[in-house]
Amino acid sequence: MPENNAPRRLDGLLRSIRGHIRTLGLPRPDRLVISTPSGSVHAEFTSGTAPDRLACLLVWAASLHGVELTWTLQAAGSLSVAATGRTASGVMLGLAASASVVELGGKVKSGSGAVLAKAFQLAVCSPEQVTFDEVAQVVQAARKSAPRLAVAA
Repeated sequence: MPENNAPRRLDGLLRSIRGHIRTLGLPRPDRLVISTPSGSVHAEFTSGTAPDRLACLLVWAASLHGVELTWTLQAAGSLSVAATGRTASGVMLGLAASASVVELGGKVKSGSGAVLAKAFQLAVCSPEQVTFDEVAQVVQAARKSAPRLAVAA
């Protein structure tokens, strides 16, 4: 009868990811999916402001080797950003975050696409590879366009 190494493999993946988070002081993801058969991990950022979710993804992406970033404009006016790469210990990691184009300070065109950071034109359901700097530019523009809340004295 074959030996079941899944619990040992899961423990190893958990140790590796926890070490990665703690050593680099990374923000905790809202959802973490670990696949023992493939030895991969998927992290999602779903809470906080739209710029904060994308910024968390970027911080994690900066900690990985061989990173590829992609964004896709969904039909409902939501931007999905995904990244893949490997940790220093070799664990394959997928990252995901999404946000409304409007929350990011962008403008949705009637059914055909959207404009982000006054520079990037996206077509609906057309994934595009992007750079770290392009996503960072969208985050920065979104933070500048966010309405300031008045503080009561």
